[in-house]
Amino acid sequence: MRSPIHLLRLASAVSAHTLFTTLFVDGENQGDGTCVRMPKDGETATAPIYPLTGDDMACGRDGGSPVPFVCPAPGGSTLTFQFRIWPNAEQPGAIDGGHKGPCSVYIKKVDDMFSDSASGPGWFKIWEDGYEAGSGMWCVDTLIANDGLLSVDLPTGLPAGYYLVRPELIALHQAYRGDPQFYHGCAQVFIPDGPEGRLDIPHEYAVSIPGHVEEDAPGLTFNLYEDEHSTYQIPGPEVYVPESSSSASASAAGGTRKEQRDGKIPDSCLLKNGNWCAKAVPRSSDQKSCWDGVDNCWAQSDVCWDTAPVTGGAGCEVWADYCEILSSACEEGNYEGPAAFEGEEQFAAVPGDIPVPYNTFEGTKVGESNKPATATKAAETDSATAESAPQETSGSSPGEEVVEWEDGTGRLKVSEDGRCGAETGQTCKGSAFGECCSRKGKCGRKTRHCACGCQSGFGECRE
Repeated sequence: MRSPIHLLRLASAVSAHTLFTTLFVDGENQGDGTCVRMPKDGETATAPIYPLTGDDMACGRDGGSPVPFVCPAPGGSTLTFQFRIWPNAEQPGAIDGGHKGPCSVYIKKVDDMFSDSASGPGWFKIWEDGYEAGSGMWCVDTLIANDGLLSVDLPTGLPAGYYLVRPELIALHQAYRGDPQFYHGCAQVFIPDGPEGRLDIPHEYAVSIPGHVEEDAPGLTFNLYEDEHSTYQIPGPEVYVPESSSSASASAAGGTRKEQRDGKIPDSCLLKNGNWCAKAVPRSSDQKSCWDGVDNCWAQSDVCWDTAPVTGGAGCEVWADYCEILSSACEEGNYEGPAAFEGEEQFAAVPGDIPVPYNTFEGTKVGESNKPATATKAAETDSATAESAPQETSGSSPGEEVVEWEDGTGRLKVSEDGRCGAETGQTCKGSAFGECCSRKGKCGRKTRHCACGCQSGFGECRE
């Protein structure tokens, strides 16, 4: 009787911090470790990444090595990243509550997922969240409240192709001692649809990793215990969100659709564990072919355990059980086979509901400035929104806030997607994204949403 190899490297150290372990695409669990580059050593997997100038700053330890699978993610889809203190989820927890700090998400387009370098130029930031004065919460606090799950929307302006997506946490509890702690990893995704043309990032937003942050940046020397939290500056470049000439999908004119050729999870895959895939055992009709099938099964089992990520080998155990069934059949003289595989992929229990993207920061789009509006611009915006300010009306459905515009052109609904303003006919008042409508038509709670040209006709404003 053979048994799977239990790898010591799957255990997590008691002094663990956190690790990005699992990717969700539009709420669908891709499987622990699937399409995710992560460290191979379980004893140090959750430790912070050093140094700031090292190649590991790109995708973490061992992040320079690609994994076999690339997960498809449609343009504009919601990606959710799960962080765990214990990579194999044997105990709950996302990160220590004292590790307060900001979060960011960077992406990089690559021509070849399996040969292009993760470190180096081509990265840009599509999302960030720091300290929220209103709630007194850091992004890491929000992450903990969401059970280690962080969601962001992919920009719709990304051309079809292969991308590395890099969620980053920075813990500031030791920053005043010159030790800001970085926790990050990379997911491999393929966007099948997107606008025509190249991805040309303006030079002021494009960065190299390492090199995206400076050791003496205010956000990395911040004293969490003495400095005023509301003055915190998130390190790295400003957020940049590519925008296509049309918001329509690739199926419409002006878009493209490509077929993923590399890193696809085979349709013939019977069972998946991380980036390993079980294949059907050959048919058998006599004693020799029966035992050959058993050897084939156990050989696949060895590969499963040898390649199991630090998130564990639950799928390997399922496959080993199947090998035992095949072995028992041969021992009993039942040579016609193999028996049908009836096992299922094992998913660690999701600790909570998949959160909607929070702090949906609009960033900078082509032809726009990310700088705060001038006083004149803010006054013009307030004047314009005041002219079309909506008034509440009766007749709405229970639980739905609906208001009628003064000019009678339509009705406002509470925002369901984080957008607001005249173009969408949605208000932020009462929405889950925040009460304020920014000058760029995004709901939120931060100063950039509630001041600097906030649209008072579509939410609250706090000048």
